[in-house]
Amino acid sequence: MDSVSPDQNTIDSLLWSRPAADMAIATGIKPLIDQMLGDGYSVMDPSTLIWTPEAAEEIRARVEDNPIIGTEDNQWEKLDQQLAGASREAILLAAEMVFLRGHGLKASLPESRRANVERVLSYLEEPLTIPEPMSSWLARPANTAGFNPGPWYNQRLWLHMPWLCHFVQHWASLDGVQKDAARHDSWELQRVMLASGRDRSDMRNTLQFFARPDTFEPISSATMKQKIRAGLGPLIGGSTGSGPAALDRDLLSIRAALSQDRTEPFHFWDDGVHELWDEKPSSAGTDELNEPRRRHYWLYSPGAQASEWGEFSREGIMGIDWDSLGDIADYPDRESIRTALDIEGTGASNNNAVLAVWQFQNKIAEGDIVYAKRGRRELVGRGEVISEASYDPERASFRNVRSVRWTHDGSWQHPGDAATKTLTDITAHRDYVAKLEALFGDKEADETALIDTPVELPPYDRTAFLDQVYVDEAHYDRLCSVLARKKNIILAGPPGVGKTYTAKRLAYSIMGVKDPSRVQTVQFHQSYSYEDFMMGYRPTEAGGFSLTEGPFYQFCEQARDDSDRTYFFIIDEINRGNISKIFGELLMLIEADKRGQQLRLLYKNESFSVPANVHIIGMMNTADRSLAVLDYALRRRFGFIQMSPGFKSEGFTRWMAEAGNPKLKELVGTIRDLNKEIASDPGLGAGFAIGHSYLSGTAEDARHDSWLFSVVEDELVPLLQEYWFDEAGKVEDWAEKLRAAIA
Repeated sequence: MDSVSPDQNTIDSLLWSRPAADMAIATGIKPLIDQMLGDGYSVMDPSTLIWTPEAAEEIRARVEDNPIIGTEDNQWEKLDQQLAGASREAILLAAEMVFLRGHGLKASLPESRRANVERVLSYLEEPLTIPEPMSSWLARPANTAGFNPGPWYNQRLWLHMPWLCHFVQHWASLDGVQKDAARHDSWELQRVMLASGRDRSDMRNTLQFFARPDTFEPISSATMKQKIRAGLGPLIGGSTGSGPAALDRDLLSIRAALSQDRTEPFHFWDDGVHELWDEKPSSAGTDELNEPRRRHYWLYSPGAQASEWGEFSREGIMGIDWDSLGDIADYPDRESIRTALDIEGTGASNNNAVLAVWQFQNKIAEGDIVYAKRGRRELVGRGEVISEASYDPERASFRNVRSVRWTHDGSWQHPGDAATKTLTDITAHRDYVAKLEALFGDKEADETALIDTPVELPPYDRTAFLDQVYVDEAHYDRLCSVLARKKNIILAGPPGVGKTYTAKRLAYSIMGVKDPSRVQTVQFHQSYSYEDFMMGYRPTEAGGFSLTEGPFYQFCEQARDDSDRTYFFIIDEINRGNISKIFGELLMLIEADKRGQQLRLLYKNESFSVPANVHIIGMMNTADRSLAVLDYALRRRFGFIQMSPGFKSEGFTRWMAEAGNPKLKELVGTIRDLNKEIASDPGLGAGFAIGHSYLSGTAEDARHDSWLFSVVEDELVPLLQEYWFDEAGKVEDWAEKLRAAIA
């Protein structure tokens, strides 16, 4: 279907539908955009011409031609080296580019954005204080407007600045008529951006929103735009074509369709809109912490027997076949891909092909590592993904592509037999990934080095914890106090009181950020051993045994090298394991006053200590009759915190009010009465109380009687049958009370 640009009348008529705060961050910096597309003077030093091809080329050459490969320095430290000795014009231009790429970040703190600009300005020989209006632009508080970028946006300074440079150079090559057309036509401006060189969609999406917020959405991620279009495409009869231009036109048409039923401004994450396109509800009631995505590792075949490797390595891309599908961004789910591949209608599953296509488009992310292979025994390259997926109809084959910075090109023997599939996610196989990293030159590769999440970490604090976890402030303060004093705590309580839900959120609230690289979780069970936990000998493919480090050993070593920050090791079902068998000599070393003391390890001629910055959070289910009394040696080393149902907490009360269902309130009252009976029962006690997690769905869930009915019949009544297995009358009595509450 040919794409048709919505006309200016349509664009103007939709201005009311755009949230004012988002519009303001774009319209507010209009002086800078006008200079970029106009006279070219700096907004910080109006006497200096900076938006010129000469200044842009100087920055491009310093950054793009000298990327400074390696992880010893972060991107800002690399920029320090790249801009050393640069001209005043180039430094001022770099500072305004840095401002542009950071201005739209919703969660970014004003002091962080300002510090980045000041850092670049510090390269000037003559100091420059940030003047108005930029000083006011940088003062915008966090979380008031803007967008949440793709997870790798913040680490792509080295790609964003060259793209902006190419755009500035291309803009300078246009004649006056072409420039004027682009200034007055959103789609012409986008066409110019796309024609300026290899597309960098996240930076282009950011810039086109700043230039024309009346037309383009405040969304930097092309993948997110595609997801919204896939979910809401039926409103406009499906997508109108492939490529960035069709995508943005479709989003504008979708906004027009949605606006017909709304009277207030909206964005695509508002309640009532988000649910229409995203399969996961946005309510905080089912919040999954939205942790930064960790880097994934992929084994990839660049064509049969690496037939395309020469071109791919030379052009800096990876591609996937199945060109008959067209733009795979147009497929909303795996089933639609399966149907399209089954041309003959045979019902064939095509599982490997479907999975490869789906993962290439939707699961690979910028920053992921790709190992290119030839057959099952040879590796030909390694690289880092640096772009979202895109469709290039001009290519003869392999039209769905991603940009990759290939760091290695050659021939290496694969350790063992590689998977035969086109694309395989090998992230979970940490030992295997460590071997591959070592094969390509990282001799220090280990599991701890593979869990880094190189993104700007979202903040998380006491307020966020209390908003999501149904405990009161005094209980939270006690959790923090005991953990600080003892280093180790156990959250004990019946099922459904949020022990697991609380543990990681407690860790993040103490850290101040959601940093999954400093949190690790394991689950104990009856067969869990010291060898699983700490260190032991494991069989190898060759038939022998090798000494393998366990998760706690590796976690402690990681924390030891980062002693200024706190680390949290979480143990689920801690009382299911044989504590003496699992901890061994660690029972002494984990004590708060024994941290730093060393003992010789059982399997290794090495002295070991548990670092002071490692905290252990265990969870214990008090209602499991199959568990033995917890080891007294462990009790002395841990602080025990009793977790109780949070029906009276401020957070749960607020959630009930949001749901607004009288039957929910009646059900909660009945459960509280039931808990009193459970607590008074000699065979049960308070450790068997029914927790609030049984009712912690979304507020939208709780508005529906069918959801409440399922909670009662499918969860609560079976639980009572287990509790009072020999008192059928009592079970039936309380079952009827619960049913009556929602009748």
